[in-house]
Amino acid sequence: MQLFTIVLVAAITWTSLAAAQDGVPRPILLSCKSSAGEDFTIELFGESPFGPLHCVQGLMIVDMTPCAPNGGWGLSYPTGSAGLAEVTPMWAVAYKHSGGKFTATLGPEKFTAVAAFGEGLEPDLSNGSYDMTIALNRTTGAGSYESGALGKVKFQCEVKTRKF
Repeated sequence: MQLFTIVLVAAITWTSLAAAQDGVPRPILLSCKSSAGEDFTIELFGESPFGPLHCVQGLMIVDMTPCAPNGGWGLSYPTGSAGLAEVTPMWAVAYKHSGGKFTATLGPEKFTAVAAFGEGLEPDLSNGSYDMTIALNRTTGAGSYESGALGKVKFQCEVKTRKF
């Protein structure tokens, strides 16, 4: 009987660990407010047909769907509704894409994202451009974004839970 109990406890522990590490991260919703008075959200590991994506909603990121897999690229259609055409982990595919492109990475200390248009990977932060870089400290919730059209703007985020 004692051996059965030990085996049962070991099996439950192993199953629980496997479930916790099933590779499917849980979505996290951040509510943010900029020093310019903008309210926006950052959703980490949000569910989508492309798998878990990091998405930014409510900022002046135009003509694209600002969503990407962690460490990868979300490539939007070059015209029309500018929905996501595909996602890719390969920088070479993103480099050649002529439409909107968004990349996002959640690291141990910060979340970073870049929205850009046209060939290449570097955002154009010159006057009038709507390309954007975003950086958020995971410990403090403080961050900033920068674009040529909007300048550099600080913001603060906090974790929210979904009501429905």
